[in-house]
Amino acid sequence: MIVGVNMLAEELEARRSELEDRVRDRTIELEQLNHDIMRLAELGNLLQACGDPGEAYEVIEQVVTLMFPGLSGALYLFNASRNLLEVKVAWGHLPSGQVFPREKCWGLRRGQAHLVMGEALRLSCPHTQQRLGDSICIPMAAHGETLGMLHLMGHNLQPGQQGRMLTEAKQQLGVAVAEQTSLALANIQMRAALRQLALRDQMTGLFNRRFVEEWVEREISRADNAGTSLGIIMVDIDHFKQYNDDYGHDAGDAVLGAVAAVIRDSARGGDVPCRYGGEEFLILVADIDRDTLMVRAELLRENVARARVEHLGAHLPTVTVSAGLALYPEHGATQAEVIKEADTALYTAKRRGRNCVVTAGAE
Repeated sequence: MIVGVNMLAEELEARRSELEDRVRDRTIELEQLNHDIMRLAELGNLLQACGDPGEAYEVIEQVVTLMFPGLSGALYLFNASRNLLEVKVAWGHLPSGQVFPREKCWGLRRGQAHLVMGEALRLSCPHTQQRLGDSICIPMAAHGETLGMLHLMGHNLQPGQQGRMLTEAKQQLGVAVAEQTSLALANIQMRAALRQLALRDQMTGLFNRRFVEEWVEREISRADNAGTSLGIIMVDIDHFKQYNDDYGHDAGDAVLGAVAAVIRDSARGGDVPCRYGGEEFLILVADIDRDTLMVRAELLRENVARARVEHLGAHLPTVTVSAGLALYPEHGATQAEVIKEADTALYTAKRRGRNCVVTAGAE
């Protein structure tokens, strides 16, 4: 009887110990779940505050890596042509410079998470290059558009280790991270596109007046610090009203587009061309002297005169422009002063018969 009691006591002790282990494991799981939820919320808040994709990638690298300890991972996004995926963030043992087409990822081809785990089914994605270990590819989509893919990989366990690194909980967390990240990146891209719309002239694609007036202040400050000059070329299309009156407003739009194209093609690195208003354009040229600015403006004037503008299958009469030049700080101590001097020089060019360039201060 004593033996039976001892056996029962040992069995109860074993069950109690097993129950304690379960409770402890469950407590750890709940604590980890709570920790992951907090990290996920932190990720969302930080991504929402990001102003551009670069900031978002930095946040993802700092926060997401903490959410998947022991795992390697990478965030891939489609390039501008949407024919290749490029690594934007990578950690662990995954390469940082990898580029591959959509067809090399089963998850993207199927439009759902693709899990490779265990020995029963190991249909690995070609982009993994047959690396050993469990992995999951999670497509990232927002607003009906696939942006890219989140890839997580757990490495083979060392002797003596138990369990899997890419647990079901980590898989679910990966899906949540992919959903939140894709939505945040889509919103960042949308805000950037809206900013571009607000700063670009819709007809010509050049910067608008609002942008250039903000940019002039930055360039003036930069010129002050570097002890250099800032050149301004003010350009106006000659007899523009006549194109509208004789050939219609569509012809006038064609003239505007053609002149804008010449200005854009003539711009060099660091130049800031904009449509200043109506048929008037302004070009900022950093670190330039008076003579070189004149050469640049004359070349622009000649290129416009050589351009052929078509409307309804016919060539319009030759388009010419007049231009006024001014330099900061030579012709003005403020943005308003130097732009006014360039504008005055422009109207001097008009009075001289148009199709010419005049520098501020010229009689």
